[in-house]
This record gives sequence, structure tokens and C-alpha cells, in this order.
Amino acid sequence: MSDKKRAAVAWVIGAVSGIAVTILFLLLFAFVITKSRHIQYTLIAPMAIAAACIGAFVGGYITARINKSFGMLVGAICGALILMILLAVGAASGELPGMLSLLRGALMLISGAIGGILGVNRRRKRKKN
Repeated sequence: MSDKKRAAVAWVIGAVSGIAVTILFLLLFAFVITKSRHIQYTLIAPMAIAAACIGAFVGGYITARINKSFGMLVGAICGALILMILLAVGAASGELPGMLSLLRGALMLISGAIGGILGVNRRRKRKKN
């Protein structure tokens, strides 16, 4: 597989998996909120940011594992791609970006970069002969 083709596959798989993980954590947090009657509404935004950061981390990790190089850059770009998708979905539903979106974006870039670094530097298991 050529490098360009591998990079394209890495971006698609990383972004889709990152969005899927974000959705799963949003559903998990929604379940926790509905079952807990004593949760404060001020915790909803941090939970959403945490879900987005976890998704960016996983997306960056998977993208870097497939790409096998430039982990921090690849992870940060994957985090930015996931952020753009989330902003587009938010804009389609009527949400306007604000300061919280800026914070979420910065944290997602950092989370994606960390995931990319860990994805590239993960050691492979050696088979015992």
C-alpha cells in the first residue's frame, strides 16, 4: 500500500473511530446523568468535553498506529478533524461556537497529539521461539 493511500485510510479509520468513541462516552454520560438524581447541571459541559477528548485521544492513537510515523502531528490533525466534524454537527443543530468550543478544541488537539505519540511509540510484542 502506498504512503498516501495508507495515510488516507488512517485518517478515515481514526476519525470514524474517534467519533464513535465520543458518541459512546456521550451515551454513557447521559445514562449516568439520568440515573443520578443529584448531579449538577454545571457538570454536563465538562462531561461533553471529556467525551470529545477521549474520542480525540482514541482517534489520534489509531491514526498514528496505522500511519506509523509523525505521531504527535498525525494525532493533533486527527483531533482537529474530529473537532471540525463535531462543530459542523453542532452548527447544523443550531449551536454557535463560543469560548467553550475554543477550550474544547484546544483540549482535543492536545488529547489527539498525546494519543498519536503513544500510538507511534507503542512497542510490539515479540513472539517467543
